[in-house]
Amino acid sequence: MGCRNMLNERLKNKQWFNRTTQELFIETCKNRPDKIAIVYQEKSITFNELQNNVNKVANALIKLGVKPGDRITTLPSSTPEFVYVYFATLQVGAVINPLNLLWGIREIESVLERNDPKIIITIDEQKGKNYIELLRSAIPDLNFKDSRSLSSERIPSLTNMISLSQDNLIYDGFLDLHYLMEQTDSHDEDIKERMKEQKNTDIQFICQTSGTTGLSKSALWDHRPPLATVNFSVRNIMYDENDSYINFGPFFHNSGITAINLTLAYTGTTLYLLEDFNSKKALEYIEKYKITTTFGFSAHWQGLLKDSSFTRSNFYIRKALVAGDAKTYEMARDMCSGSKNIVMLYAQTESGPLISLGESDCMNDEINKYTHGRPLPGVEVIIKSLETGQELTNAEGEICYRSPFMFKGYYKQSDETKKVFDKDGYFHSGDFGNFRNGYITYLGRLGGVIKSGGENVSTSRVTTQLVDLLQDDIEDAQTVGIDDEYWGKKVVSWIQLKSNIEEVDTKVLRHKLKGQMADYEIPKEILVWKNEWPITAEGKIDFKKLAAEAEKVLT
Repeated sequence: MGCRNMLNERLKNKQWFNRTTQELFIETCKNRPDKIAIVYQEKSITFNELQNNVNKVANALIKLGVKPGDRITTLPSSTPEFVYVYFATLQVGAVINPLNLLWGIREIESVLERNDPKIIITIDEQKGKNYIELLRSAIPDLNFKDSRSLSSERIPSLTNMISLSQDNLIYDGFLDLHYLMEQTDSHDEDIKERMKEQKNTDIQFICQTSGTTGLSKSALWDHRPPLATVNFSVRNIMYDENDSYINFGPFFHNSGITAINLTLAYTGTTLYLLEDFNSKKALEYIEKYKITTTFGFSAHWQGLLKDSSFTRSNFYIRKALVAGDAKTYEMARDMCSGSKNIVMLYAQTESGPLISLGESDCMNDEINKYTHGRPLPGVEVIIKSLETGQELTNAEGEICYRSPFMFKGYYKQSDETKKVFDKDGYFHSGDFGNFRNGYITYLGRLGGVIKSGGENVSTSRVTTQLVDLLQDDIEDAQTVGIDDEYWGKKVVSWIQLKSNIEEVDTKVLRHKLKGQMADYEIPKEILVWKNEWPITAEGKIDFKKLAAEAEKVLT
């Protein structure tokens, strides 16, 4: 079966809803063995080589005692090895759980204790951040039984930790991923036996999400949520077997997982990887390989456009998924020479993640520009009043939705799961927007959560951590998000100094927060507020005034 027939059959027969991710992946590799699957650092990997490497990792996991339903936690780089880990985990029937590389010790510690990992697979270092030491700090009671096993009273499920070092460094207590792959083969007999028992309704992924409280929650996906995103994205941007895709998103983010599934599992097309987003390198790849497709937040599009090497004549992207506002949409369309296959989207982790999507054959550009598209087929959307909870018509309120391919609740957080569903089964998104004439328009987060650089940031959580971590220097703090061309919203914190401190170097304060808070939570600017906090008529902190003053100071 050729790639064209394969993709058409999958679209026509709704295979995204009826099959597992690993089934589709194995079939794709079988049908396209000699086609280039991945290009990374100028090196090419065919689908046949990809499948062999995935099988090696799968067999290594089986030898380490991984059983169906066990959880494999990763701190992943956007490199081929973590593609192998992703598909290998699914092939053996385990559940993959990528963690955010920007997190600090506190977030890592709390999530590991809740999610019960059997094995942790991590990079060793990136951008000067040492993840080996981060994990050792987050799991201080590690007991190394021998060179191949360990234990922790805090995380009793944990039996092994595996490191990936691009410099081939070995760490005490960590198995080496490259070595494990070298010591096993790519036979698939054991894998096939396991796959006989697998169903598309099995939980295959734990996706971390901020939520309205700012504390990361663990959303459970079966195979349908991410494959729905892939299927309808392919359809709406008219992606086909002649296209190729460059990934800008990290593998701990929904966009990175979508890239893997869209290219390597569903369409059998080439995926170009960058370990992290670099506009100059991305533009070099796009020009050299004539790459046609990507997904980007506003910061990605701005980074590409502002790079000195950008020229429209050498920019071959013509199909794209865009997360942003009308300005971002216009920017992307212009960069892509006016292509109609540039569509806006609205997404949330709990929907795996896509909820609505623009349509490339919509001829009303006002709709394309100012809305985030129609709900995916099967997704039911309503708007509810923030005050009464009643359904609204032609008004702005909280976006609520339900669908046959949503997440299955939060892992070990039954109370949190109950809170977000109403009696009619609608999920309360915590997002503000409207739903008019069949189109969703997302207007922002509720509850003090802002989107900064593609990450949800709880301003209240930032404030709480500042007061805790900087207690020797500050009396109190308040955090706001202000509009920023690059970040979307920039995190800015006002602080009140202790009475015995007259001045402080805010750069020093920001440095103290490194490694203690998630990188995206650390305020981009810390400003000193010398008076009492402004108060509204209701007696609450006047955040609008704080935001306005921040914009005034920083302009």
